[in-house]
Amino acid sequence: MESTRIAEQAEETGAPLTAAEEEQAGYALRELTTKPGDADAALVSREWLTLVQPFFELGWAMGVRTGSTGFAMVGVPVDGATVAHAFAQLNGERAADLLARGLEDPQNAGPSIWQRVRYHGSLTQAHGTYWVSAIHAHGDPVSMVPTRRYDLCELQGETPVPVVSNVRRVSLTPLGEWLTAL
Repeated sequence: MESTRIAEQAEETGAPLTAAEEEQAGYALRELTTKPGDADAALVSREWLTLVQPFFELGWAMGVRTGSTGFAMVGVPVDGATVAHAFAQLNGERAADLLARGLEDPQNAGPSIWQRVRYHGSLTQAHGTYWVSAIHAHGDPVSMVPTRRYDLCELQGETPVPVVSNVRRVSLTPLGEWLTAL
């Protein structure tokens, strides 16, 4: 009976990743992210590899430790489309995060949703101050930096009324005022 463990106690115990697990995961990650036949030609940047490596190692170790990496798939590489999709998802997540925090260009960070802005774009009849009601990001597959466009509105009571849409960042001056609640 002394060797019997309660399930809750078993879940609390564990062991950190071993050097062998980290080494195996590192090898597998490099194998997934290099061009076949050219180990020096990376398909993704070193920045991305650094970002995903801890999660990849964790997933690798969890798969090994739970027995989910059985012999059925030994010698069968993961197809390139699956790898590309995973990194595209990561890029999309990162781009959205950068957009939300305005870090892609800290010197020229755009306004946030429900921030007051002054519009001074090509529609001169619409010049004035408005609230940002939407931000649209359009991806650039080369630079991975999104192009942002803004929708602006006025408030009539508590109802946002669209005024100008698809506004470029250069046509806006963010003001230090945010809408707290409708």
